[in-house]
Amino acid sequence: MRPATAAEIRDWDELVLANPDSGHVLQSRAWGEFKREWGWEPHYRIAEVDGAQLAILLLRRRIAGLGSIWYAPRGPGVSRGTQLQPVARELRGIDAGFVVKVDPELRADTDTSCWGSAGIVKSPVEVQNSTATILVDLRPEEDAIIASFKPKCRYNIRLSARRGVRVERVEITDSTIDAMYRLMGATQQRAGFMLRPRAYFARYWRLQHAAGQGDLFFAMLENEVLAGCFVTRFGTKAWYKDGGSSRRHHELMAPYLLQWEVMRRLRAGGVTTYDLVAVPRPADMSPGHPFYGLYRFKSGFNEHVTEFVGTWDIPLQHNRYRLWNAAGERVTRQWTHRVHHDFFF
Repeated sequence: MRPATAAEIRDWDELVLANPDSGHVLQSRAWGEFKREWGWEPHYRIAEVDGAQLAILLLRRRIAGLGSIWYAPRGPGVSRGTQLQPVARELRGIDAGFVVKVDPELRADTDTSCWGSAGIVKSPVEVQNSTATILVDLRPEEDAIIASFKPKCRYNIRLSARRGVRVERVEITDSTIDAMYRLMGATQQRAGFMLRPRAYFARYWRLQHAAGQGDLFFAMLENEVLAGCFVTRFGTKAWYKDGGSSRRHHELMAPYLLQWEVMRRLRAGGVTTYDLVAVPRPADMSPGHPFYGLYRFKSGFNEHVTEFVGTWDIPLQHNRYRLWNAAGERVTRQWTHRVHHDFFF
């Protein structure tokens, strides 16, 4: 494994899109440079897999008393479990670190039994909250896509349109950021999850929009914003990254029309897979799960839940890695939450 050249960093996104997994937006250069502003140092590395090069974004952060933690967000971009082993062996050569965390987008039924021989162990804590998700196939014709939705979902979409709700892609300005963050705050209060600071969202919304990788959409009744979502795109894949809605005019079912119109625009732009991001795993499915409400909404578009293998660790310094698992990660996450009102990762 070697550092990327200046020319490779310049063309980084094209290299990531050529990875076996067809790329992920969290491996993009825009995401790496964004995380630089939030305590993480991006490193752009090139490895070799099956005779072809693999572009890997690694984020590095120093932890007092332990050294550095490395993280490949939604990477490395392998498409088979066997491809991770040689990459892991190369990652073990990284200096000044105690662990490399990886979470490749491999399905949960991937055979991971051989990873131990390459020093890959299951992480006790997941980094991403999207270990399980719902995917919508945008390759069929529009009529076939909407026909695949649950009847109640189709009804809500048509009701919303009949009642005068419209969906617009809006420019990312201070006022639209404020409006979107208010919607997310209202949703957070209802659902009880933690919301990162406004500055965090504002910065990466602007960066990814400037890179052509993200757009903000509002569902509106006349001039009132009822629901919003920020959607990221990378190659032929897109993700429902952030969303929120108001309880006002809840009977108009604006979030359903919002998602459908976003799907139509993505499909017209060449996207083939839309990832609705973050639902409970089937084994954890219950009304008490914090994501259960999200599942009820998202499952209207597709009932099938897709699970990924989640976060895995490549320990570099075993004593320090054990300390991190025993107390370091918990203390670091609590400190980040209390001091910065944010998540560590």
